[in-house]
Amino acid sequence: MRRKPWAIVLLSILHILAPIGNLVVNSYRAHRPLAATWNYWYEVLPKSLFFAYVIVPPLAGIMIFICRRWSYWVYLLCLTWIFIANVYGFWTSMTWFSFFFLLGILFLDFIAVAYFMVPSVRTVYFDPKSRWWESAPRFNFNLEVKINDLGGLIRNVSVGGLFIEAWDGFQQGQEVVVGWEYDRVNFIIPAQIVYKNSKGYGIHFLHTTSTQKQIKHFIRLLEKQGVPVLNRSLDSDGFISWVKKLVTKGEGLFPKGR
Repeated sequence: MRRKPWAIVLLSILHILAPIGNLVVNSYRAHRPLAATWNYWYEVLPKSLFFAYVIVPPLAGIMIFICRRWSYWVYLLCLTWIFIANVYGFWTSMTWFSFFFLLGILFLDFIAVAYFMVPSVRTVYFDPKSRWWESAPRFNFNLEVKINDLGGLIRNVSVGGLFIEAWDGFQQGQEVVVGWEYDRVNFIIPAQIVYKNSKGYGIHFLHTTSTQKQIKHFIRLLEKQGVPVLNRSLDSDGFISWVKKLVTKGEGLFPKGR
């Protein structure tokens, strides 16, 4: 299963469930039943505070989970709204309990903002290439290939392209035709060289409807035969394993790149 990092998933859930915590804490502060506190929120509180207590935290959680540049800024805007609402609530009910409660909220807001300012976390929202869970599986694979009728060796492959070790005679941006045989099926796909290094060429497929079907069939064959996937360790930890690693090794709090 390919999913977002557990830290992001957990933070999303906590934000979405925050209104329940707000309801319980405010009921305790006011010495009222939960239902009475809810009725007070809905009927008496200014709508801006009602939204800050009930609507904005789940919205913030959804923005965390979406993992996009725009959702990052919306999340920070949500935190600002919650911060202002809590300060206003404190000034309208000045007690020592409210004061320390406000300090606790401000501390949590500070921790949340600090977390999302960490470069490895911020990159997830601003750089699509860092969201490895959204990319197609790339199979660690060795197979002879023809690139413009010259021999080479496939080292890894995905639905979008492959990496080939081949004769050093091609240029970045050059369009080529790659072909190989697997499981008694011939695959011939037009492609373009998107980068080259000392090890070989990164090649992007220039798909037609027909070649898209070809490569999907090829990928299904690899999956069926259990060909290993690169970076599988990035998304293979279950929740319990993640917690153990976090507690014992201090790993998993921040997303890792590919």
